[in-house]
This record gives sequence, structure tokens and C-alpha cells, in this order.
Amino acid sequence: MSVVTLASIKGSPGVTTAALALAAAWPSARKVLLVEADPFGGDLAPRHGSSMTAGLPSLFAAARRSLAHDAVWDHVDHLPGGRPVLFGLSGVQGATANEKAWPVVAAALGGLDADVVVDAGRLLPNFAGGARELLEHSDVLVVVCDPTLEGIVHLRAVLPSLVAEIRDRRLVIVPTAAGTYGGAEIAATLGVTIGPALPDDRKAADALANRRTVARLERTALFKWANVFIRELGIEAPDSEPVDIEALGTETADREEGEVLRDDPTDVVDQTELRFPAGDKERACAPSSEQARPNHLEDPASVLDSPASLEDSVWEHGDAALAVGAGSNGKAQQ
Repeated sequence: MSVVTLASIKGSPGVTTAALALAAAWPSARKVLLVEADPFGGDLAPRHGSSMTAGLPSLFAAARRSLAHDAVWDHVDHLPGGRPVLFGLSGVQGATANEKAWPVVAAALGGLDADVVVDAGRLLPNFAGGARELLEHSDVLVVVCDPTLEGIVHLRAVLPSLVAEIRDRRLVIVPTAAGTYGGAEIAATLGVTIGPALPDDRKAADALANRRTVARLERTALFKWANVFIRELGIEAPDSEPVDIEALGTETADREEGEVLRDDPTDVVDQTELRFPAGDKERACAPSSEQARPNHLEDPASVLDSPASLEDSVWEHGDAALAVGAGSNGKAQQ
């Protein structure tokens, strides 16, 4: 069984939407649990008219003594469509107040007889609020990030502490569709694995948030993104019809943003490249004071028409940023 944790470094780039899409598109042959572990509080319970005392709050109360893996299911609710969900806490006070219970809860989630998709929200400093314990039992950490200069600068600052925390587990960066830089340039600049770009599909996002209905959710760009990403994570192929990754990339290359395909108003495909190879992580993981200025863009033509490339801009602005997981002296925890 697999545990996939999604998180962000700063802002709200769409972690909850991405987690909901993955859980909705997960292969029906595999049992999956969506866990809302955002330390700043969960949104799903109030959206669906459920009590904020169910889910993680009641699970924490049960974990004060001991917690069998199967006991997690006693605290699970279900979203429309039947997907099981463990609703989150009401706010950051609850996440930090239960620090001692997080190891027990995270171990129980990691030992479930099901796949687990964790919405970890925005990471707190020092990986507080359960983040460290959840990452310890995760197979992959997915960081959703806006591909803007400021977003990449913040991401570059936290890479050393992120990689040190997840050790030999996978780290995948998922850029959002709206931004200045493409995945290829981010991969070359930071030396990280880039996943398929999260599309700006408001209709599908609203449907997953229980704000509206969409007739064919499985044909939306967001659902197709989830199908592609699930396969890239090595999970058994989804039940929906296969998506040709290369075809998606070329089919939209010459289209205007937001143009619909096959006369389907919900079938908007993202124009960003979908998959890129991993680069050299050792350079990205070195402390910022020891890093050499990179110069390995293989294709100079890929640099956008701007005064400076992403590499130049990130390295010019990045040294002042403070990493997630850093102590009061500003040194990343290695």
C-alpha cells in the first residue's frame, strides 16, 4: 500500500483540490483513504455539513492510549461518491496541541490495509503539526507550487530541509498551470523531479468542493491530470480511459488558453509540459552558502524572453529565504 502526502511551502496553490482529485480518480480496485491533515484546519467537514469533532479530533482522543491500525476506520466519514475521508482539525491549535499523539496516528495510517492520500496543507516551520510524523510514513511527498519567481525562490530555500526530512523517499514538485516558468526550466534550475502541471479547472475544482455539479467529471482537465499523475506515481492504472501524455502536450500547443476540445465545455486541457526527468538533487540539497551558481540549461532557447533566466533570478534572490525546518539560528536541519 502507498502513502502519498501533498503539501505546499507558501500560500494556497491548490493542495486540497489536488488531493481530492487524486482520491476521486484512484483505481476502484484499490481501497484509498483521504486524510485531511492541514495544520491550519480542515475545510471538508463544514463543506459537507459534518461535525468538526469527527475525524482526526476523535482519532486523537482514541490514540491517547494505543491505536490499532484498523481502529482508524471507526473515525472515517464518506464523501459524495463513497470515497472514505478522515476529516481534519478545526485549526492550528489542535495540530500543535496533539504533537505527542501524531506518532501513534501517523503509524496507524501508514499501517492501514489501504492506500492513503494525505492533504498536509502548508508545512509549518520545523515540520510541526504532524508533518514530520506523516512524512516518516509517506512513500512520496508532492509539493504543489506556483511557478512564479517568488514561488521558486521559496521552494529553493526549503529544498535542503525537505530532502533531509524525506531521506530516500520520493519528492515530486507539481507546478500549477498559471505561472511564468515551465516545468523544464524549474527542473533544470533546482534539480528536482517535476510532475504534471495542476490545471486551473475551476468547474471540476468546485464540483470536488461540493459547490456545483459537473456532468462528466472524468472528462475534465483536473480528473485527467489525476489519472496521469496516479500512473506516474506507479499506482495501478485508473479505470477511466487512458490518457496519452504526449498527445495532450502536442494537442494543446497551438491552442488559445481555455479553448475547449471536442465541443466539451468541461474538457479543457492544460498547456504546460506534463513530465520531466529528475535532475541532480545533490546540488539542490547543499546549504545555500555552499552552492555553486548553476549553468546547465541544456537548451538556451527554453529560457523565457525575460531580463534574466529563472536560474539567474532564483540564485540572485534566494539566499535571504529561511527554510522550512530551520531552527531559530536559520540553519536547515540536515
